[in-house]
Amino acid sequence: MTTPDKTQPNPPQLLPPTPPLSAAKGRVSSSPSILLTILLLLLLLTPSASHAQDLQLQKFRSKSYIIHTNLTRDEVRGFGRHMDTVFAQYEERFREFHSRSQAHMPLYLLRTEAQYQQFMTSQNINATNTGGMFFFSPASQGLATWTQGRSRSQTFQVLQHEGFHQFAFNRLGKDLPTWINEGLAQYFEDAIIVGEKMTTGLASTRRLEQVQHALKSDTAIDFAQLVNLSPERWANILHNNPDRAALVYAQSWSIVFFLIHGENDKYQPAFARYLQKVSAGRDHQSAFNEVFGQNSLQPLAKRWTDFANQQKPDPLNTAASRMEFLGEALRFMDERNEQPPKSIKKLRDSLQARNFVLTRKTHGITTEINADDPNLYRYKRRNGTTTLFKLLEPSRNDLPPRITAAGLHPEPTLVWSRDNDGKLVQDIEYR
Repeated sequence: MTTPDKTQPNPPQLLPPTPPLSAAKGRVSSSPSILLTILLLLLLLTPSASHAQDLQLQKFRSKSYIIHTNLTRDEVRGFGRHMDTVFAQYEERFREFHSRSQAHMPLYLLRTEAQYQQFMTSQNINATNTGGMFFFSPASQGLATWTQGRSRSQTFQVLQHEGFHQFAFNRLGKDLPTWINEGLAQYFEDAIIVGEKMTTGLASTRRLEQVQHALKSDTAIDFAQLVNLSPERWANILHNNPDRAALVYAQSWSIVFFLIHGENDKYQPAFARYLQKVSAGRDHQSAFNEVFGQNSLQPLAKRWTDFANQQKPDPLNTAASRMEFLGEALRFMDERNEQPPKSIKKLRDSLQARNFVLTRKTHGITTEINADDPNLYRYKRRNGTTTLFKLLEPSRNDLPPRITAAGLHPEPTLVWSRDNDGKLVQDIEYR
């Protein structure tokens, strides 16, 4: 069995726009003038040495973050711009919540996984099997991850997930129920930014399949048990039962998704009020009963079950996830100096002949994607027709072929570049 050397922590999950979550409805995106200001700040700031052990990090200031990094100024600029747009969306969607801090958020963006592990060790944190982390202690806090060996889209998703935890800690309070904190983090992890707009409400194919299988096999976690799960019990499941841990995460995402979008956004105002109450320090059980009604858990559980069983993934979501898999296969071949295939069919035949399997770790949970799955090489258009992905000529001679899913809107194309160390970087662009 042939397996890539690098595991990839966060597969892409991309779907169409839906209304934002906010105590008051509305959608706002960053203006060009704000993006220009971010760009100028990153260009003009003089870098200075960071305190992290032996990593020789520099500091760059964006609109919302102080970025500690060993990337170059040109490399870090796109991450700063992206996260400033994400942060602006967090602020807009939770604008009626009490703001506990207006300070710039610390972001530690390392080049390699080994450097990320070294930095986390310097903070007395064991980050083994993590793709990124929001950490805090009496002495420091920050959002940390690395970039090399995975796509920019995957790094963005890590930053969006852990970035929500950081935002929630600083703006919404330290005592959000774990299922809400993790459910919302996954909700924002799945968002995409096209231009200056964040698109949310994206139904993850992977999580959706986990939840629907659990419901059909009668192995789902009881609704009331999940929403009342203590942080200690959550941590115990995560460390001792990986399969159950994956379902805990998936169901938390699914319930949060339902409370935001279920039955034509019916529960969104009540969910916002519930968040406000627990953010203000109210006991989460009494707040739940006050907002949703006494004895509301079982009826709400039934409505969530019906919603989850009927929910469908979006074609864009599915296509982007499969393109990321194909991209990792092309990276694998490039690292071994193999001639790239000329078509998706030839790529499929090559991967299946060598029993290619991609291993990914998310939140310490390992999953495998096997090249024998015929669906990995095709996608469904919005009119219902199914077609193969298309390989496009490389943009440069030293890069693998690009991959596109023609006919989707926005149309995703997997593109390549190389970082300052010559390592391949894949990304998905939309047009």
